[in-house]
Amino acid sequence: MKRKNNHFIIFVLFFFVFSGFNLFCKEKSTRIEILGTADLQGQMESYKDKEYLIGGIGRIATLIKQEKERNKNVIVVSTGDDLMNRFFHIYKGKAIFKLMGDAGYDILAPGNHEFDKGPEIFAEAISKAKFKVLCTDLITKGTPLENRCKRFLIKKIEGLNVGFFSLMTEEFPIVTQGKSVKLEGTNIEAAKKAVKILKEKGADIIIALTHIGEEKDRIIAMKVAGIDLIFGGHSHGYLKKPLLINKTLIVNGGEKGKYLVKILINIKNGKIELNNYDFKLISVDRSVKEDNLIKQEIDNYKKSFPRAIVLGRTEKAWDLTKEAVRKGESGFADLVNDLMRKKFKADIVLNNGGAFRGSKVYPPGDITDERLKEIDEFSNYAYLLKIKGKHIREILEWSAARYGTGGFLQVSGIRYTVDLREKPMRLKKLGKGKLFVSFPGQRVKKIVVYDSRIKKWLPLEDEREYKVVSNSFLVNRQGDGYFWFKRYGKDFINTYSTFYSIMSDYISEKKIVNPKEPDGRIKIIK
Repeated sequence: MKRKNNHFIIFVLFFFVFSGFNLFCKEKSTRIEILGTADLQGQMESYKDKEYLIGGIGRIATLIKQEKERNKNVIVVSTGDDLMNRFFHIYKGKAIFKLMGDAGYDILAPGNHEFDKGPEIFAEAISKAKFKVLCTDLITKGTPLENRCKRFLIKKIEGLNVGFFSLMTEEFPIVTQGKSVKLEGTNIEAAKKAVKILKEKGADIIIALTHIGEEKDRIIAMKVAGIDLIFGGHSHGYLKKPLLINKTLIVNGGEKGKYLVKILINIKNGKIELNNYDFKLISVDRSVKEDNLIKQEIDNYKKSFPRAIVLGRTEKAWDLTKEAVRKGESGFADLVNDLMRKKFKADIVLNNGGAFRGSKVYPPGDITDERLKEIDEFSNYAYLLKIKGKHIREILEWSAARYGTGGFLQVSGIRYTVDLREKPMRLKKLGKGKLFVSFPGQRVKKIVVYDSRIKKWLPLEDEREYKVVSNSFLVNRQGDGYFWFKRYGKDFINTYSTFYSIMSDYISEKKIVNPKEPDGRIKIIK
C-alpha cells in the first residue's frame, strides 16, 4: 500500500512538473528586431538637408552597432535601389556593397536600380557583399546571377525559424536593364508561392522584403495570407507608424538613409503579437558620430575619385540656353526624350523646357556626372501614364500658350505646328483653386503621332488612350498649370528614374553621344 502511494505521489509530481514545463514552453516569448533602409541611392556620404548634414553609411554603421549591442536578435535589411550615383559609376557597386556589409547589413532585396548597368555588374558587386542577397521572384538560371543570390532565406532565432523572401517591382522590365534576368509572375502570384514554400520549409514567421512601393505592399497584405511583416521600398516614403492590414504589419524604408527604420516584434506561442511592437524612426543626423573604420574606408575610396567623373564624350555642343529649350525644338531635349520613349516603350514624351537646366552652351568634350547633375537640377522622376488624345491636344495648346517660358514642352513621338499669330489658351481658377480652360486656344495645328507598330505617322485620335511619359513636376504637382495629367490620366507608374540616371547609364554604355539637329517635330510660325 505504501509503495502504491509512493508511485501515486511520483506520478502527480511528474504530471505537474511536465505540465509546468509545457506551460512554460507555450508561454515563452521572443523579441526580434528588424532594422533597415530602402533606396539609399548610393548615398555613402552625409548630405545636406536644408542647413544640416544628415545620412551617410558611417553614421548608419554606428547606429547598427548600437542596436546589435542592445539586442542579439537584430536583423538588418535593405530593400534595394542602393547602387546609384558616384560610387556606383566609379566602382560598379563593389564599394557600396562592401561598405554596407562592413556597416552590418544582413540581407538585401534588390531594387530595379541594382540592374542599371546590367546583371553582370550587379553579380560582380555581390561578390564583395558580406550580406545575403534575395532574388525570390527573379529568374536567374543561365544568367550572371545564377548561384549569386538566394530565393529564400531562413534564420533560426531562439528556436524559431524566421523566413524571408523578396519581391521586385512589376515594372522591372521597363525601368531598368534586366536583360537575361526576368520577372517570375505577378507580385501576388510570387508572394503566395513564397509563403507556401517557406511554410513547407518550416518557417514560423514570414517576412517579405519588397521593392514594389507602399500601394502594392497594401495590396499584398490584403490578398496574400501568411505574411507577418512587410518591410518595403521603392516609394521613398516613411510611415509614421506601421500599417496593420489583416494580419500583416507594413513598414517602409524611406530614402537616402535619412532614418533607420526599426521595428521590434514580439513572438509568443510561435505567433507574432500584432499589437505588441516597438517602432521607431531613428534619425541619422549630426548627433550620430561616424564609425571610424567606415569613414576611413570612404576616404580611401574617395582618393581614387577624379575631379569629375567622365561618363563619355560628345563631339557636338549641347545648347541648353533658355532660347533653345523654351522657344522651339531643342536638339538636346530631343535626344533625352527619344531615349525615354524607347526605354519606357511609350507613344509620346512630354517634358517641360524648364526641366532642362544649365542655361548655357556646353562645349564638345568630356561628359561628366557634374554636367548631367547641373542639367537635371530638379531630379524629377519620370512618370508613365495613359491619357486620351483629346487631353493631349489641350496639353499642347497650353504648351503653345507658355511659349518662351519653362512651361513650353519638349516632346518625342509627336509632331505639330505652333502658330504664334493665333490666340493662346487661357486658364482660370474656380472653387478650391482648381484650374479650368476658359479659352481653348487656336495655336496648335497638324498633330500627328508616330505608330511604332506600323512605323507611320498618324493623326492624333481624340478618344484613343496613349501611353505617355512625363515628369513628376507636371504629373504630381501640376507644375506650370498642367492639370490634365493628374485629372484625366490613369495607370500611373512612377519609374523613380531621373534625366540624370537615364542619361548617365546611356552615356556610360555608348561612350560617344551627339545630339542631332532638330528634326522639325515642333514647327514654330511667328
